[in-house]
Amino acid sequence: MLHTIIRLFLVVIILWILQAFFLNLYTNHGQKLSLQKYIGVSLANAKKHAEPRGYEIVVSDSLYVKGKPGGIIISQIPVPGSQVKRGRKIYVTLTKFQAESFQSDLLPVLYGKKYEFKRTELFNLFELYSKIKAVKFDPGPENHILEVYYHDQLLLNGNERRSDITISKGDTLQFVISTKAGGEVPIPDLICQTLAAAKFLLSSSKLELGTILEEGEITDPETAYIIKQIPEAQEGQTIELGSSFKITISQVKPEHCN
Repeated sequence: MLHTIIRLFLVVIILWILQAFFLNLYTNHGQKLSLQKYIGVSLANAKKHAEPRGYEIVVSDSLYVKGKPGGIIISQIPVPGSQVKRGRKIYVTLTKFQAESFQSDLLPVLYGKKYEFKRTELFNLFELYSKIKAVKFDPGPENHILEVYYHDQLLLNGNERRSDITISKGDTLQFVISTKAGGEVPIPDLICQTLAAAKFLLSSSKLELGTILEEGEITDPETAYIIKQIPEAQEGQTIELGSSFKITISQVKPEHCN
């Protein structure tokens, strides 16, 4: 009985020694450490910290960030706190020292396109950020691009597109997008239009036709010409949606109308 107890005791001692040996071997050759956070640190300082620990810092991408100095780590893989072994490569993205630039003619088609889709495309292609400058009524689909600005300078709208403006990557474009709710529209010029044409124009602009005055004999109101309107059309002037117009019609086409 005593011999059996002694044998069991020796076996336990041997197993404990073997366990300690292999644990020490693992610690020296395969130990996992919690990865340091390198985000916000310069590349040079990150390498100083990583190399003695057996890590290799690899720059996988760089991005210009307005207001941030160059050479700063803004993302890392594996993420901070990950358990990693010696010899592991740490992939990082840095800030650029200077923004790359390009001409505005390289921008994709933006007018009339859905804002959310183009915002993603602009960032992927040119690292450009997007900001909504204003929302304007438009009878077309909502949240579509009507105007684009760069540093408050018009890049494009429905009538023109600038191709000679230098844009810095990492900068921001400003957008005017469409809405169907509320807002204002330019005052339409109804003079010389027939009543039928004016009704269609007002309806498509979400405006109302109010009082109709007649000058002279009117034989067919729908083909009569508008010779006066209130409010008057003035360049750059707008009117709230749903507003009403007071007009005067004549069966005789005025001489100044083409």
